[in-house]
Amino acid sequence: MEEVWKDIPLFNGLYQASNLGNIRAKERKVKKYSPYYQKVIEQTYKQRLLKPVADKSGYYRVHLGVNGKKYNGSVHRMVLMAFVGMPQQNQECCHNDGNPQNNRLENLRWDTHSENNRDRKRHGTYPTGKDHHNYGKPMSAELKAKLIAYHTGIKRSDEIRKKMSEAQTKRWANVQKQKTA
Repeated sequence: MEEVWKDIPLFNGLYQASNLGNIRAKERKVKKYSPYYQKVIEQTYKQRLLKPVADKSGYYRVHLGVNGKKYNGSVHRMVLMAFVGMPQQNQECCHNDGNPQNNRLENLRWDTHSENNRDRKRHGTYPTGKDHHNYGKPMSAELKAKLIAYHTGIKRSDEIRKKMSEAQTKRWANVQKQKTA
């Protein structure tokens, strides 16, 4: 497959993404102050392939710089932005094969968070049991009752609805107290 390069939106034509999941910096000239010459000089940066670094979740990221500001961006998002366009509201990047390091264009798509979670369950990468972030955290009796009612489809009585409303009001009052303290 031939590697095709396209500019990444939001980066002023300074960086490109390829359909094979690579990111490169384009050649450019930058004016900057040189303490050695004690004046502003023009420095040329050659085109180069950026080295991706895997984050703790296994997704590749690269460091970019534009107008003196530094960005740490996800390779998979940049590939999709360059070839498909910007995501719609409530969309995230999904890997079709579940491998966070496979950033080829044919393996990526924009989709909803719920669809991405369905994919993770299909791929076997969705954390469950001891791996889940809520495993072992204490749960109040009220929250347990809510979850049981929600998952079993039980309708709430007016009395339960009133108690829940009172509890939420008390919690909100406590939050407001903490903000003003």
